[in-house]
Amino acid sequence: MRASSWRRSWSLGLANHRIASVDEVPTDSMKHVEAGGTPVCLAHAEDGNFYALNDVCTHEEFSLSDGELWGMDVECPQHGSRFNLQTGKVTGLPAVIPAKTYPVKIEGSDIYIEVPD
Repeated sequence: MRASSWRRSWSLGLANHRIASVDEVPTDSMKHVEAGGTPVCLAHAEDGNFYALNDVCTHEEFSLSDGELWGMDVECPQHGSRFNLQTGKVTGLPAVIPAKTYPVKIEGSDIYIEVPD
């Protein structure tokens, strides 16, 4: 995301939150964080990028960060629903509603995301 579009989002009711350092989340792992009261699953995927999505499974409200990464998907630990890290799209049932994703920005060694105010 270009810096200009990052700054513009501030006027759209979004807030920028520092949620972790890059060294806190090794490749192929996830971490539960809170951003402005929103539960977030922060994932460091096999492609080397960081992704953030709502940490509540849309099927039965279990924490996705307690699940497993399968390539570019996160799997819910309760019933095995899977969601794409980049889009939040459901890639494995029983969930049918996509997970909300959040923009991620790295500044130095800090990880920031935007969530609604």
